Amino acid sequence: MDELYSRVSEITKQALYSFIKEEEISTLNYHFRNYFDHCIDLNQIQVIPHHFSNHKIEGLTIIDRLGISFSYEKDNPVTKRNFTLCHELGHFILKHNGTCFTESVYNKGDILEREANIFSAVVLMPDIVLLSKIYYGCSSFKTVQDSLEVSKQALYFRLLDLLREYFPDREDNIKHAIEAYIENENVPIHFLFHDIKDLLIKEFNQYSLSLEKQFKNRISKEGFASSKEFPELLKQESWPELKRSIDNLKIWLVYNKGKSVAYAWDSKKISDESAKKKAELKLLLE
Repeated sequence: MDELYSRVSEITKQALYSFIKEEEISTLNYHFRNYFDHCIDLNQIQVIPHHFSNHKIEGLTIIDRLGISFSYEKDNPVTKRNFTLCHELGHFILKHNGTCFTESVYNKGDILEREANIFSAVVLMPDIVLLSKIYYGCSSFKTVQDSLEVSKQALYFRLLDLLREYFPDREDNIKHAIEAYIENENVPIHFLFHDIKDLLIKEFNQYSLSLEKQFKNRISKEGFASSKEFPELLKQESWPELKRSIDNLKIWLVYNKGKSVAYAWDSKKISDESAKKKAELKLLLE
């Protein structure tokens, strides 16, 4: 398998899969916009349309003292615009050296452009999402294409790249399966996904939530957390930042026979007395 593809795909999934888990996004309902908009907002990137009569410049990234901006050919079909937007984001997330990147008919073979194309394809059509929709959801090629807002060609080559990675010596079988899938014959591609589903799921599951996000989720759902689950809570220097990041959060310690438990609670959901009793029970059961 192409080493470039494997490397960029892995980097992309490290960022993307963590985001999907943190935001608890269903892989059946995934759409690239969730991740794209998050990155744009987080990094204060401007996204603007442009138009050149010859369509020779599909996308443009400019990084200067004024900030970061992406632009795209506004007259292109929506599927092409989507690919271009993710392509430009790829230059930024992959930390490509430079201050100006142009996606045009003249530089498609450039290595940075190839990397940005791989990034774009993976963000638009992640492995785990394709597995969910095609294998578990039994969606047709056209249904997957429409739900992800990608072109027929883009989905064809994405499936080709994904399956080649796992079946490097079965090129003819892969192409036959994809072509059959386009014609609404799902069995061949289902067999291929069946053989790799455990690997794709294992890969997805290896990207766990950040400790901070796990903590926020626990407080949001249960209103209470302790240092038994989150040992970092014992570091009192971290308390001010946690309190600033979560509304109504209180943090305290209880001691007993030389042992201690730090605990945090949402004061709107749990009273101070109830939170203390929960913490004391944790300490008692230690």
